[in-house]
Amino acid sequence: MQRILFTLLSVGVAVLLGTGQAHAESYAGAASGSCSGNVDGWGHFHAHTHEHVYVIDGDIVTEDHDFDFGGFLQGAQNARFLRMRDERWAIFRSGDFDLAVPFVEGAGLFARDNQDSGNNWVKLCSY
Repeated sequence: MQRILFTLLSVGVAVLLGTGQAHAESYAGAASGSCSGNVDGWGHFHAHTHEHVYVIDGDIVTEDHDFDFGGFLQGAQNARFLRMRDERWAIFRSGDFDLAVPFVEGAGLFARDNQDSGNNWVKLCSY
């Protein structure tokens, strides 16, 4: 009986120790691009972005960027980081505009008027 209890206890400890190991999902993403154009109601813009992030368990833990904006986006190079969206964009806020800056190639650059309750994102660039 004592041998059976010892075996059961040993198996239980092994199971507990084995399940205690967590594996964090992590990855890095980077994208760069440039474009210019016009948006109805907002006017002309030009944009150059480089965004690099390191993500662990769905949270950006390291974010680095280089922005150059002109036109209605002038000054957005000083935008503040808000959050990650859909594992493709880093969201920034600059004045009345929010920017979805891609860190995945092909995701595109988007902007929205954060004072507009419609929450409509406008695609500025396809990179």
